[in-house]
Amino acid sequence: MKRLLNLPKSTLFFYFLLIFISVEAFNKIFFFNTDQDFIVQKVVKLIALALMLGMLLYQSPRKLIIPALLIGFFLLGQVFLPDSFVFSSVIGFSRYLFFIIMILFFADFQQLSFNKTQLIFKFWEIFLWINNILIFLAVAFNLFIFKAYINERWGYNGLITASSNSTYLYLVALLYFFIRFPKTYFKKPLFWLSIIAAFCTGTKSIYLGVLLFGFIALVSFPLPKKWKWPLILGLFLIGMASMLLLFSSELFTGIIQEDGWLSAILSYRDELLIEDTLPYIQENWRTIHYFVGGLSQPLARPQLELIDLFLYFGALGMLPYLYLFFKNYFNFSLQIREIAFYVVLLTVPLITGNFFYNASVPIYLILLKLVIKEREFTSRTARSNQKLKPV
Repeated sequence: MKRLLNLPKSTLFFYFLLIFISVEAFNKIFFFNTDQDFIVQKVVKLIALALMLGMLLYQSPRKLIIPALLIGFFLLGQVFLPDSFVFSSVIGFSRYLFFIIMILFFADFQQLSFNKTQLIFKFWEIFLWINNILIFLAVAFNLFIFKAYINERWGYNGLITASSNSTYLYLVALLYFFIRFPKTYFKKPLFWLSIIAAFCTGTKSIYLGVLLFGFIALVSFPLPKKWKWPLILGLFLIGMASMLLLFSSELFTGIIQEDGWLSAILSYRDELLIEDTLPYIQENWRTIHYFVGGLSQPLARPQLELIDLFLYFGALGMLPYLYLFFKNYFNFSLQIREIAFYVVLLTVPLITGNFFYNASVPIYLILLKLVIKEREFTSRTARSNQKLKPV
C-alpha cells in the first residue's frame, strides 16, 4: 500500500489510460458478439473509483468535503422520490461521482517524469493509429462491429463503444496535436488521419467542433504562406463535406421535414425534454428536489448537460460540482487560442450531453492536461538551467 501511495501520479495515470482503453476495446467486441455489456468494464471502474477515494481519504481528506456533500444531496433527493434508490439511478450518480473524483485525484502532477509522459503520449498515438485504421477499414468494407450506431444511422467509431465517447475522444485528439505541436501539427500524418476518422464517426457535434477548431487554428497559429491557403481550402472543403454528409442522410433530412431543424440538430433531445423530462419532474418532484435534485429514471434525462446536472444535483448541487471541476482541472496556464479551444470543447456538451456522465471523458481531459503540464515543466526546467549557466 505504501508503494502505491508513493507512485507518481503520471505513472498511475498511464496505468489508468492503458486499462481503460483496453477494456473499452474489449467491451466493443464483446457487445458485438453477445449483445451484452462487458461486466469487467464496470468492475474495473468500480475498483478505480474505490482506489482513488481511498487514496484521497488518506492523503487529502479535505478534498472530499464537497463530494460528500453531493452524496448527501443525492441521498436526500432519493428519499423523497416515489421510486427511490433504483439501481439505474445509483449507477447514474456513480458516473458523475467517478468523473469528479478522477478530476480531483489528478488535479496535480508532482514528480513529473519526462520519460513517463513520453510513454503516455506514445501509447495514445499508437491507439489513435489503430482506431483510425479500423474506422477506415469499417467504412471501406461496411464492418458492422465498428459502427457507431446500432440503427441505420451512418457512422463508425472503431473500438469505442458509445458515439458520444468517440465525439469527445476525437475532439481531444485534435487538441492534443494543436497544443503539443503548435508549430508542426499540420505536418503530422496522424493529425490528418484523425480528422478524417473524426468525420467518419458521423456525429454532428464532431463536424461543428472540427470546423471551429480549424477556424481558431487558422486565425491564431502563425503558418507559412505555402500552408495557409491549402489549409483554408481544406477547411472549406471539410465544411462542404460535412453539409454533404448530413444532407445525404435520409434520416437527418427526414427529421427536418417532419419535426424541424431543432430536433434534427439535437437528435430529438428537445422532444425528450418536453415529453419525458418535464412530465417526470411534474409527477415526481417536491420542492426540495429543485434544490438537491432527484432522478430515479436515467432515461428521462434529455442528455443536455446542464439540465442533466440539475436533474441529479439540483440548484444547490450543480454549482459546487461545476466549481470542483473548473477549480481542480484548470490549474494551469493557457494561451488565448487554447482558451478558445477549450470553450469549443466545453460548448459541445450543451447540445450533445454525456460529458460528466461518461467515465472515459475525464481520462481524455487529463491526458490533455498532462500535455500542458509537461510544457510548463519543460519551460521551468529551461529557465532554471539558464539561471545556473555561468555569465
